[in-house]
Amino acid sequence: MADILTLAKNKGKDVVADFAKDNPKFLFVSAAVGWVLASLAQTVNLVLNKNITKEDKKYLVPQEILDGAANIALYAAITMPLMKTAEKMVDSGKIAFKNIEKGSAEFAQLKGGVRVVASLVGAVISSNIITPIVRNKVSSKVLDKFATPEAKTFYYTRNVEYERIPTDMKSYLAYTKSGMKI
Repeated sequence: MADILTLAKNKGKDVVADFAKDNPKFLFVSAAVGWVLASLAQTVNLVLNKNITKEDKKYLVPQEILDGAANIALYAAITMPLMKTAEKMVDSGKIAFKNIEKGSAEFAQLKGGVRVVASLVGAVISSNIITPIVRNKVSSKVLDKFATPEAKTFYYTRNVEYERIPTDMKSYLAYTKSGMKI
């Protein structure tokens, strides 16, 4: 048993050392872990919140789980290819600086820096552009399957009291004119 623990401890050190050497990989994995933890926290919050009815939880919990899965999957599906493409562009010389020789330490730093930028661009594109579109489509499918008729007209905000806000445009405009500031 002690050998297994020692092996696991040493393997853990190797993983941490690999991350320390590869900043783009660390950035990618830490962002993915952040998405997982955020989705888990939101799902647990919905499950434990006593202000939300069981009928609404039937819709909100599956929606939150699917939202989290969409966030993580789209982040990985967009960011990983961008990072690989950026790395190939540096290797092929399409992204280069005049005084940097291929195989040098500076070249490795350039490649790592380009992968970091690609990771950030992938994160922005996936989380701010594509994920909201996909989440809305997924959410509407979950809504159709699980939600009560009342929940199909309203959804919960992140407000502490879980105040209901209309989702159709006519009702929403009337709601915003009621003095509520967003």
